[in-house]
Amino acid sequence: MKIFHICTISNNLQQYEEMKTSFIAAGFDLEKCRYSLFDNSEKNQFDPYQIFKVLKSTTIEPYIILCHQDLLIDKGDDFDRLFKLLTELDELDPRWAIVGNAGISSSHGMVAKITDPNGTPKWQGALPQQVHSLDENFLVVKTSANIASSENLRGFHLYATDLCLNALLNKQTCYVIDFHLTHLSGGKIGTEFWEVQSIFYQRWYPEFNFCYVQTITGVNMCFSKYKLLRAIGSQQRVKSWLSQSPLRPLVFLD
Repeated sequence: MKIFHICTISNNLQQYEEMKTSFIAAGFDLEKCRYSLFDNSEKNQFDPYQIFKVLKSTTIEPYIILCHQDLLIDKGDDFDRLFKLLTELDELDPRWAIVGNAGISSSHGMVAKITDPNGTPKWQGALPQQVHSLDENFLVVKTSANIASSENLRGFHLYATDLCLNALLNKQTCYVIDFHLTHLSGGKIGTEFWEVQSIFYQRWYPEFNFCYVQTITGVNMCFSKYKLLRAIGSQQRVKSWLSQSPLRPLVFLD
């Protein structure tokens, strides 16, 4: 029986093959895993929101791994360790829906176990650690959790935050786990990010009385169905205070 459906959107097929080779060397072989490549090497015909809808309906494996092409499993962790961590998390919290290697906790700020060009500090506390947003380089989604990406969202940004918020609305949980790998890119925020964020706001405003979310890139977002609360929460000085307070990032759900 295959355990993981490993899915990657790639615009650099050589880099993808290097990633896949590192996965297979770490025990994610073709007997235990199915690999799906979404080829954007000639044009951007796939985006994560779109393909996650496809994966949700076509995956029969217990877990979906949605990951970047520029990863290497080269820090000693392997298939057996990941499967063990997920099994243990099932016992600790059967409500979990998504895990990753970097995210934001309501009470502890950034939680990460990753090597990347940014020199992201490794979390010194206990793992797994519950978070409300995750980085997109490496996501493991429990297939039976039945999590979906939001309709009408497109692009290559904020899809992990979207999945996490959908999980939270469904009374499910998200975690950073102790699975160490290398991400070869530090990530960047360009014009497309702000375009996606604008549509993202419209999607999530109506869902919350008040919700303050911080992404792993440091972007802070305030969602509220009430215009006045949105106006207050979106002021830069308020966001700065929230991001620096002991309560950061503050999240109030309905």
